[in-house]
Amino acid sequence: MWSAAAGAQVFTSGFETWNDTVPAEWMGSKTSLSADSVTQVTTDVHGGTFAVRLQNSTTSHRRFTTQPVPVTNGAIYDVTYWVRGTGEIRTGLFDDRPSGGTSGYAPYTNYFVSTGSTWTQVTQQISAANDFASAEFILSVRSTAGPEHLVVDDLTITEAAPPEPVSIYAIQFTADPGGASPLAGQIVTTGGIVTAVDTIGADSYFIQSGTGPWTGIYVNDATNAVALGDSVIITASVEESFQYTRLTNVTSFAAEGGFAVPAAEVLTPNQANEEQWEGVLVKVPDIGCTALPDNFGEWIATSTTGGSMMINDLLFAYTPTVGTFYTITGVMNYSFNARKLEPRFLADIEFGSGVAEQAQGALLAYPNPSSGMVRLSGWEPNGSADFSVTDAGGRLVLSGALMNPVADLTGLPDGAYTLSLRTAKSVFRTRVVVQR
Repeated sequence: MWSAAAGAQVFTSGFETWNDTVPAEWMGSKTSLSADSVTQVTTDVHGGTFAVRLQNSTTSHRRFTTQPVPVTNGAIYDVTYWVRGTGEIRTGLFDDRPSGGTSGYAPYTNYFVSTGSTWTQVTQQISAANDFASAEFILSVRSTAGPEHLVVDDLTITEAAPPEPVSIYAIQFTADPGGASPLAGQIVTTGGIVTAVDTIGADSYFIQSGTGPWTGIYVNDATNAVALGDSVIITASVEESFQYTRLTNVTSFAAEGGFAVPAAEVLTPNQANEEQWEGVLVKVPDIGCTALPDNFGEWIATSTTGGSMMINDLLFAYTPTVGTFYTITGVMNYSFNARKLEPRFLADIEFGSGVAEQAQGALLAYPNPSSGMVRLSGWEPNGSADFSVTDAGGRLVLSGALMNPVADLTGLPDGAYTLSLRTAKSVFRTRVVVQR
């Protein structure tokens, strides 16, 4: 039964009315569960006379969807139901959303794992990202087992109030051994400064609020464009994906640019690999390359005192020299059961002071201040060199390759910058002021 009252109960189903062999308010067009896998239950129901049994023994999920119902862009819905039996169940929504590569579907909630004959009440949140008159809410099930499989009863869908703002710390801090967020499965409003942007995949970024542990988080967002130093406030779902806490399904977004990026936390590899630094901007000094990147662009860097860590190429690809030591700044990420340091650009990779210590050359720039064209002294061209320019807030503003000792800074606004120059054997840095 549907109701149009905003902020109240918008759907309820006790599975009391059946058309032929399926419940009347269900088996919408997006249902992929076969009709013979949906059966009526008359014993040990939670309320009323009937409940519904959902059967899918495979590890691939199947959808059991409502009949069409209107939803509102940005609205958050609490889906509450009672379940017993054995299997995994989660909530979804088809609202024909126009972007994000989701084929019109919202990201699913995490699975609830049911393991016994006792009725358990489950509440999962889902948000709409489109005004759509023919949406379908989804119960997604997999890995069910007899004799009961999954039995569901007394489901209600309620439009929830907008979430109160919470800190990234409140999302990330956890005592769970697996690292699960205490807010997993909930929709939250939070904010922070953009510390890293995926310019390769263009579908994610990292935000951080303050410094210290538990203050950074990964945001999966292919819709909104951000830049380093933006202060963003978002409403999104907290998702636990293979032991990685992240924000996804962004339904509200606001940004203001020009803020300083939080200072990187200086850590050893062993420290950086701790759960508390997930999503945080860190700097790991003096880690030596032990092998070239593999087919996935990943390589291992080892400290002489503090362990090893994996360097990845989600944000920036770099080919190190085996035996050379580096000091690397980046955000801590997690994927494929491994923690990884993600440098953001060339300036994040400095030569360290391990056994293969590399002396940095003295680089001079003139004229300095400059109106744009800068000649570099102290570097003799021998092939091309990579260069990067970062502003006073640590944001990368210019990069490329130089074949001769002249850098064109014409397009930069007035201000102070750090120019980094890297060859296969050396790294150079100098401070440049652009002034017109």
